Amino acid sequence: MAGRPSKYEERFCDEMEAFMAQGYSATAFAGHIGVSRSTIDNWAKEYPEFLEALNRAKAKRLLEWEKIGLTVAREGGTGGQSTMITFGLKNMGGGEWFDKQQLEHTGKDGGPIETVELSPLEAARRIIFALEKGLREQQGK
Repeated sequence: MAGRPSKYEERFCDEMEAFMAQGYSATAFAGHIGVSRSTIDNWAKEYPEFLEALNRAKAKRLLEWEKIGLTVAREGGTGGQSTMITFGLKNMGGGEWFDKQQLEHTGKDGGPIETVELSPLEAARRIIFALEKGLREQQGK
């Protein structure tokens, strides 16, 4: 059973690089040529030259965003430019632009968190006790 013929054309490699070098995404390129983003992904799997062009295009897109970001950093930005650039670089920077957040949990006075291992029977007793206590408090109101 044959599917529809592919809309892929070799010229899309160069067109995509030029388009994305202006800062646009691969999804925007898909919209530009009238296909879905999943089509772009499928072409990248099926045509090695398209995958290579997509990788070059992503690098060119990041270059454009970094140029814009440096201009805003040097000259200032208005109307949310800094925020847009921050999110753009973090989301498309391929691991070169990111926020790293690390959370640490500690116990009392910065010490280790104390844990208690309960038998299933003891765990059930504590749950029942807490439920009964909650019912008594509700009835007392």
